Amino acid sequence: MPCDLSNQQLDYMESILNEIIQPQLKARIADFLWTYSSPKDIQKLQIAVENYMTINLCNEYFQPDIYDFWHRAAFLAKSTNQDLLITKITEKLLNELKNSSIDWHFHKLKIAEILSSTKINDDCMIDAINILTSEIEKFNNVEFFNKYEQYLKFIIGYFKSKKDLEALYKYTDLLAEKFEHQGDIRQNDSSMVATHFYKLALNYYREIPNKYRAEFNVDASLGRLNSKIVEVGKLIPNELKLISTESIDISELQSQSRDHVKHKETVLETLMYFSGVTSIVNYENYMRDTKENIKNSIFSQIGGFTAISSDGREIEKIPPLSDDNQDEVLLKTAIKNHAIKMKISTEARIIPALQQIWQEHIIPKDLLIELCRLSKIVPEKREILTANALYQGFDGDFRTAIYLLAPQVENMVRQLLKSEGVTTTTIGTDDIEHEIGLSSLLDKPEAKDILGNDWWFELQAVFSSSLGPNLRNEVGHGLLDDEKSNSIYSVYAWWMIFRWIIHNID
Repeated sequence: MPCDLSNQQLDYMESILNEIIQPQLKARIADFLWTYSSPKDIQKLQIAVENYMTINLCNEYFQPDIYDFWHRAAFLAKSTNQDLLITKITEKLLNELKNSSIDWHFHKLKIAEILSSTKINDDCMIDAINILTSEIEKFNNVEFFNKYEQYLKFIIGYFKSKKDLEALYKYTDLLAEKFEHQGDIRQNDSSMVATHFYKLALNYYREIPNKYRAEFNVDASLGRLNSKIVEVGKLIPNELKLISTESIDISELQSQSRDHVKHKETVLETLMYFSGVTSIVNYENYMRDTKENIKNSIFSQIGGFTAISSDGREIEKIPPLSDDNQDEVLLKTAIKNHAIKMKISTEARIIPALQQIWQEHIIPKDLLIELCRLSKIVPEKREILTANALYQGFDGDFRTAIYLLAPQVENMVRQLLKSEGVTTTTIGTDDIEHEIGLSSLLDKPEAKDILGNDWWFELQAVFSSSLGPNLRNEVGHGLLDDEKSNSIYSVYAWWMIFRWIIHNID
């Protein structure tokens, strides 16, 4: 590294500086001498800047580092107030804007970025923006959309920094319009790609405040885009590919589960054994394993994950892993992966055990009511409702069971938090106090301690997260159809709450 150079090495560099004719090398050595020698010699800075700006582009041998050289020259001159050098640099960069020495499409944009980041001359920036606004018309077609987008984003950034709101929202509206048009074009290629562009357009339209929306007819654009996103989203499931893995032999687990509940002396004893036929997750171990899996997956680290609903809506995202979002990514990924455990637990453990119980017993509803009455997590005057939900499951009607059970689960959590002094309501702008939903209850800082890590996690993974079955939301909004309401997730959720109730009997 340059900072590791000894005084002897710096002295040697200074002794050969005037003998060097290659401008890149001469500029870099002069820059080292200016930066690391003491006392400072302004002549070294001047040599560095002059040679940085001598380096030119040529179409036959493109050197992308040239922009770094020119940026360094502009920075050195501006930071030391070298007026003569500033004038020379400004003239050269403006000349490159007006009469480019290379036909690379991003050349003028790179020059404008140098002028902007170094703030070498505000008047030059005005000229640069005028040139760029004319330049983008060359890219106003499908083939050059990426170039059009990059130029326009820079122009928007400039007007934002200058607080020129009229120009800012004019070009924001234009960029949103181009994203929407790109989405229209890409519909024939991919509904997912088209939806991506529509959502980008939507976000840019939303950046335009109410004061300017009438001028740019933003509300009509938002309505039009929302309709397009819904319609195109319906086609997304047709593009998704099913990835299959080899099947797992669970016959031994099924046999063990049947034996676990078989030939017990009483119905009550059978139910107690059934509540332990499998276990909920161990949160600490689950998170540790999830972290290890993410570290071993390059796709999880750089690409993240997007959840798509059955009707093509984007319902949740897991961002790529970083130091800043590790807890969020680990939790969301663990919830997403929990679906595999639910499937195996239900098919290998719960259903075989339940089938064995059906062969041997009829579960009395009165017994379930009494168990709910004895359980400390079932609120008073909710015993019959909750027992009815459990009874429907033991009768094989999981469609009815989940519709009865999901609201009661939310109330169980609410009452448990209330009993510990946690506020479970919010006051709206109309001064009306409203009860908050299950997701918000579980987001309360105290929820994890009150419920315990394991239950706090599983309640999210099963009932409230869009990355899981999200059964509370699906039930509450009537989104479960005949098939989904009778899925393995409904069976698992029913058994999970049955276990919770049984394991909290005093």
